[in-house]
Amino acid sequence: MKDQKSLYQQWYPNTYQLKPYPLEGRKALTVKNRQEIYQRLMKPQRHLIEKHKKYQMSSFFVNQHHLIDAHWVFETVNIDENYNRKLKRYHLHCQCGKAIKYQFILKSKKTGETIALGITHFADHLGISQEVANEIKKGLNQVDLALDELLWLKDRGYTFPEDLWQQFLYGLYRNKELIRPYAYNQVLVKRLLEFKAAAMPIFVADYLAVLNEIRAIEMRMKEESTANFNGNKQLFERFSNDFEQVEKEIEVSKPKYHTKSYELYEQWQKVQADERAKVFEDFKKLVEAAKLNK
Repeated sequence: MKDQKSLYQQWYPNTYQLKPYPLEGRKALTVKNRQEIYQRLMKPQRHLIEKHKKYQMSSFFVNQHHLIDAHWVFETVNIDENYNRKLKRYHLHCQCGKAIKYQFILKSKKTGETIALGITHFADHLGISQEVANEIKKGLNQVDLALDELLWLKDRGYTFPEDLWQQFLYGLYRNKELIRPYAYNQVLVKRLLEFKAAAMPIFVADYLAVLNEIRAIEMRMKEESTANFNGNKQLFERFSNDFEQVEKEIEVSKPKYHTKSYELYEQWQKVQADERAKVFEDFKKLVEAAKLNK
């Protein structure tokens, strides 16, 4: 079997080594810095930031079980990224008329009616204590800090790590030839393709996750050292193009579900992969036992 790394290095001698990428973690920005960098983003990049902020905030509320109310449920959150009270630049309002950055939408369990509230009236409406209200505000600040990382990276000239993505694709190309392929993180792949399309740097945690996925595939290849693999650069590049196109088509045609549904589906996939691996290991033991009994 051809060595994975030496073959890839032979194909791409000038891009084999990954470019430096800051891995020290989050960078907090001031409100002014955040708005300045945000304003310089292209429209698709702003949309990506807004989408991930909304997703993270919605996930935060879904996971906060003490926010469950007998009559109202949290529906979604709207965000005004251009909010600036001093400049009178705002687009969202609370039910009381006050301009707000975060607009929380609650839905009546009984009538289906929705109401839009700022954080203060949101807490009051559900009868939430000040302690819980402070916890909510802290959670919102944490979401801002997480996305500051992307803005900080973009401001310093970082973009989507094409070199890392190509190495990951090569691992996936090798992975499909294995008898027992590694069950790679499909949710991570989907997120990477979104960031690639917007030419945005990725989260540090995602960068490290990709490195771990590549290592996991390499480990699986070592386990199947007798696998017959004839690497071909043209076939790999065709695979890369087809892989990205198929993933995009799947995303377009895939029906949209609740955030929690995706989390549960991802957990189910992992369990399914573990079960397949267990069945394969049991089968190997059965074959080995049969050989010994001959």
